[in-house]
Amino acid sequence: MLSIGEFARLAGVSVRMLRHYDQLDLLRPRQVDPHSGYRSYAAAQLARANQLIGLKDLGFTLEQVGVLLDGELSEAEVVALMRARRDALRAQIETDEHRLATVEARLRSIEKENPMSEFVETPLPELVLVQQSVRIEEMSQVEEAMSGMFQQVNHLLGDTPLRGPGVATYTADGDGMIAAAAEQIGDAPTPDGLESATVAAEPRALTVRYSGPDLSGIQQAWQGLVAEVEARGLTPRGTCREVYDVTPFDGGGAGWSVDLQQPVA
Repeated sequence: MLSIGEFARLAGVSVRMLRHYDQLDLLRPRQVDPHSGYRSYAAAQLARANQLIGLKDLGFTLEQVGVLLDGELSEAEVVALMRARRDALRAQIETDEHRLATVEARLRSIEKENPMSEFVETPLPELVLVQQSVRIEEMSQVEEAMSGMFQQVNHLLGDTPLRGPGVATYTADGDGMIAAAAEQIGDAPTPDGLESATVAAEPRALTVRYSGPDLSGIQQAWQGLVAEVEARGLTPRGTCREVYDVTPFDGGGAGWSVDLQQPVA
């Protein structure tokens, strides 16, 4: 038999928690000395202790743990539940990492550390594109929507040779906007599943180049560009563009170089 201290060490919990589990009838000691009240546990009870702790770590309440334990979960069922919890934690970590990148990008914006070049006023050429587009109402949807559309566009293009860098376009549409992920293929036929589109030439636009290892600061770069438009007494108009001159998906590309282009009047 194991003393309560020994059992606590092996189970990885405190003596206080073992006493609490005893009071809740979740993990009763094998023996209790009638005179001293000392609790003793059998090594075979470690399996139940592991199940109890595993279920608690999954986020179940102790009341729910009791129900599950009384259902005599098999080891395989406990492992499956633990794997589900592991996957949920990984997803949470990915979400938190994305939030951290967003916070760092906003800090760079506040501290004026966004990796942008000088603002350039220039005309924009006409673009003949093949694309997929979607109407977006919530700006939080932009990143996921654009990533998915670019993947689909390039999948449908297959081996079709490109005539220029990829382009994202954004056109105001009431309270939302039409976002499009596009490629330039010249006179090649438009593959099934894609739409052809022409973005008109613009006589006047303000542009800035964003460069960085990722796109976490691109929203702040757009904010800086539009603020500069306003500071110059200009008015944003028409369809704005992102031209992806360098991406990590290019041969040997280590980061991003994106020309942000805002037509103005």
